[in-house]
Amino acid sequence: MKQRIESGKRKIRYGIIGGGFRAEFFLKAALEVPELFEAAGIVTNFPEHTAEQRARLGVTLYRSAEDLLEHEKPDFLVVTTKRPADKPPQEPMDRLVGLGCPILMETPAARSFEELHHIYELCKGKKVQVAEQVHAQPENEARIALAHSGILGTLSQAELSFQHSYHCMNVLRRFLKIGFENAEISGKVFHFPVVQGYTRSGVSNTENIVKEKRVFGLLDFNGKLGIYNYEDNQVRAYARAEHIAVRGERGEISNRTVRWLHTHEDFRQYTYERIYSGVQTNLEGFFFRGLMGGGKWIYSNPYPHRFLYDDEIAVMAVLEKMARYVREGGSFSSMANACQDQYLALMIEKSAKEGRPILTETQPWADEADILA
Repeated sequence: MKQRIESGKRKIRYGIIGGGFRAEFFLKAALEVPELFEAAGIVTNFPEHTAEQRARLGVTLYRSAEDLLEHEKPDFLVVTTKRPADKPPQEPMDRLVGLGCPILMETPAARSFEELHHIYELCKGKKVQVAEQVHAQPENEARIALAHSGILGTLSQAELSFQHSYHCMNVLRRFLKIGFENAEISGKVFHFPVVQGYTRSGVSNTENIVKEKRVFGLLDFNGKLGIYNYEDNQVRAYARAEHIAVRGERGEISNRTVRWLHTHEDFRQYTYERIYSGVQTNLEGFFFRGLMGGGKWIYSNPYPHRFLYDDEIAVMAVLEKMARYVREGGSFSSMANACQDQYLALMIEKSAKEGRPILTETQPWADEADILA
């Protein structure tokens, strides 16, 4: 099984703007794979949130992005700050993009149609990428590769119930190879009871039944169909599972099962498995090795011998892609694509609110020559 970390590989140094939940992922990368990732410094108004990780890494706390850049000279900045509705962000992108350092910006690109247009114009022509990582989670990366291998035929449908809004739109577009094409969108909202799952604060001591919003969206891209189905907090609800399907005329992938025609009267099928070391008599330590199906590896963990969950692996993959972009060029997650993901998600909500199908319109970022790889 191929392992991607190479001895002597140039270290990736990045500064972090923000100290909340998402910042912890980028600090964790430096903690777990110090031979490849280095957090060069952090700027945050909430130093207590990352105090333990900073102490273990010896990461310096800076008062401003300018201070960090002057003292550390990182390859790029990771901007994880969120903009509250009632006040400006701690380090506004309007100022950060003018500092001359490449930026990896956390999702979402913006929260409204107006903000999307502003952020796109602000970042146009600048070295800015967006840290959309869900497609790089091991199972999603494997499914996308399998879907594009040709065994399913021409892909025509993707049905996703596993992540919210712009994250889901990004994976849907990757499955169906949708660029900036317009679509007819129909959205619908329902509210259903469900036993509350866990939150970022942990699991409740009591059972609580809450009403969660479930959003359905049908996206018709001139014959290619995307189906969006997501319930608020679904990713943290023990009573809910993810459902992912992509189909062509010769087969489909349904969650972990791959089924395709061998001839018109015969088919092949397998269900891939997650393979771990450290099970029974294996003494390598407990870690995720990869995904195996049909008698071969369909995904190999590039960061073995570490206890990581899927989203952490995906964030590390994005950091590697960002470093390659800074050093060699070649967009991998452009602002244009991030804006399109959020635009489609907002249009589903708009259709549901107005109770009618809506036709999307070509947006300014559609002029950008960019491929969703």
